[in-house]
Amino acid sequence: MLTPVDYILGSYDMRNLSKFYASPGSAEKAAETLLRLPKNSSITVLTGFCVTEKLIDNQKTPVAESDGPPGAVLAGEIFRQLSYHVSYVADPVTCQILRACLKSRKDDDSHVYEFNSSHNEEERIAEAQRLLNALQSKAILTGELSSRNWYDGVRRNMIGKNIDDWNPPVDEMLVQFKGKGIIIAVGDGGNEAGMANLKDMIPLAPDGKTIIGSGVYSDIPVTSWNSNLGLQAIASVAAAKENRLDLIPTGDQVIQMIETALSAGAVEGVTRGEEQNSLNGTYAIHGVDGFAPSVHGADQDKLRSTLIQMKIKGML
Repeated sequence: MLTPVDYILGSYDMRNLSKFYASPGSAEKAAETLLRLPKNSSITVLTGFCVTEKLIDNQKTPVAESDGPPGAVLAGEIFRQLSYHVSYVADPVTCQILRACLKSRKDDDSHVYEFNSSHNEEERIAEAQRLLNALQSKAILTGELSSRNWYDGVRRNMIGKNIDDWNPPVDEMLVQFKGKGIIIAVGDGGNEAGMANLKDMIPLAPDGKTIIGSGVYSDIPVTSWNSNLGLQAIASVAAAKENRLDLIPTGDQVIQMIETALSAGAVEGVTRGEEQNSLNGTYAIHGVDGFAPSVHGADQDKLRSTLIQMKIKGML
């Protein structure tokens, strides 16, 4: 049976989320699983999905999308305040967005680590193992992380385009960590790392033949109409369960994080920040996943109110 949290996470379905929606209560299960870790355990948060490129000093440079980093920071810092050691790993471009988001909150940005590797198998495995050895994580929480697909190993966007050139193989962290700790993954399109558990239900690209579904597994996949919201939900549930309702982000805090990410160089993922991709204004070009920051703020306020009510009624 769907929980009140599920109804919020699945409230927008124009990208076929309902076809591969994870088991009801997955966000709550993820929070409970992380809270079973001893305090001071290390949790590593992964994110990063570059959706386009731009010229900087005559060099083509990937551009990160605005879904992922804001939610990663809001979630990570909740767990830090719940007495866990939290670190962040992403591609170098997304790391810039993460640092900007952390600095805007006056949080420590020294725990952001860059994954630097080509797609060469030996190189990506070595880089993943280097970071895992350094961080000694007991759990990985990943959201909106570009993933190799299960059919041919290529990273593809929602329309089936190959985006390997823009996205380093950060998903190797999950492959190397599998079986060594807890992996919780958030996705909204099925092409994110950790969504392979649902691969048989993930729709094909719009051409009806190109496979985009992730080939990288998690222990608990969590689906949400945007990954920021899914990450925020897991951490917000954890805060509520720990009787720290004060840690649940407000809508205004979510808006601030999104605005910070956009100012730092991230772009809205559906339109890639371009009016020509907005379906005559149907999609917001300044925001996340086709909607303005205010919409995402409202969703977080709804989530926050819902969790407070669930706590009062003994549902958490």
